Amino acid sequence: MKKEPRYMRDDVLNRTLKILGILILASVFLYMLTLLSPFWSALASALWNVLIPVAMAWLISLIVFPVVRLLERRGVGPRAVSVGIVYVLTIGVLVAFFQLIVPVVTQQVRVFFEKDYPLIIDYFQNRFRDDFVFGRAAYDFFAAAVVESAIISRSVEFFATSLTAMIPTTVFAVIVIFAILPMLLLFYMLDYERVNYVLKTLIPKRYKLMGRELSDHLSHTVGAYIRGQLFLMVALGLVATLAYRLIGLEYFLIFGILVGLANVVPYFGVLIAMIPIATYAYITRDVGPTPLLIIGINVFLQFVEGNVFQPIIMGRQLDLHPLIIIVSILFFGSLFGLLGIVFASPIAATVRVLYGFYHDRKALLDSSESLVESGHSP
Repeated sequence: MKKEPRYMRDDVLNRTLKILGILILASVFLYMLTLLSPFWSALASALWNVLIPVAMAWLISLIVFPVVRLLERRGVGPRAVSVGIVYVLTIGVLVAFFQLIVPVVTQQVRVFFEKDYPLIIDYFQNRFRDDFVFGRAAYDFFAAAVVESAIISRSVEFFATSLTAMIPTTVFAVIVIFAILPMLLLFYMLDYERVNYVLKTLIPKRYKLMGRELSDHLSHTVGAYIRGQLFLMVALGLVATLAYRLIGLEYFLIFGILVGLANVVPYFGVLIAMIPIATYAYITRDVGPTPLLIIGINVFLQFVEGNVFQPIIMGRQLDLHPLIIIVSILFFGSLFGLLGIVFASPIAATVRVLYGFYHDRKALLDSSESLVESGHSP
């Protein structure tokens, strides 16, 4: 009778699952300590500043390293030449972006605050009461309740205090990320296989086969998902920008970029972005397009994204339910803010791959045991 590999045994799988659970609980415990102790808070902040560039370098390498491999297979030259070409192309795209897009966005933002921002403030101060869907009496009741509970003033005070405290650490973190990230990414792509080999040597010998298979599957699946999501964000942003331009929306570029960035939340990002855009269109409906056009465009884009592209990107590879993504975004967003929202989907995809790997191994183990019990060799 053929003996099943050690990594497929039930005790190994249970031990692996327990280790993952302990790591998650330890992370939550350390986060709770940061709320109680300045020392732990400073230590966690230092670790965070180190881990963020490493994690970003790994994620970016999943996106761009297939291009490096493609260039190598086409005989462009050694690894250094392929990596150099990718870097030059990336820098070229960034330069073109800052030369062509940023000036237009800056101009539209300036015009918005000079012309339309006062109109929006005036609308909510003077005219919103008349347009309130439940009537003036209901508006007065809700407004009095909000003022009495001091929700707005407390929220403003909380955000102002948090922002003031975050500015020094955030600026330092951004400087560290942009200073270290390009170098980390460069060395990681130059020695991609060697780095992965060194990491795999940290795995105990009896788990090497399982670790190698899981690592390859994780890199392929999560990398494909991230590349697909990035493509969707760019594509939806471009289509939305063009559509808004065609219907005469004044700040078409700003709102198009907003649609693309909002798609970091799969399935619902376009609808979330629709709310401020449709609100602006409603307030300025006398001089701009009707908000129904905005709603129609965004609903159509969301339908195409959710029913055509997302199943292709995630359905066959990850089978991630939208509810899982929403819960992940809420959870990691509440823990880590904006970065938590950005990384929520990749983290959810990683957890889904780990669960799928465990489930497949468990099913194979159960099948082997049933064959053994029935007297057949697997």
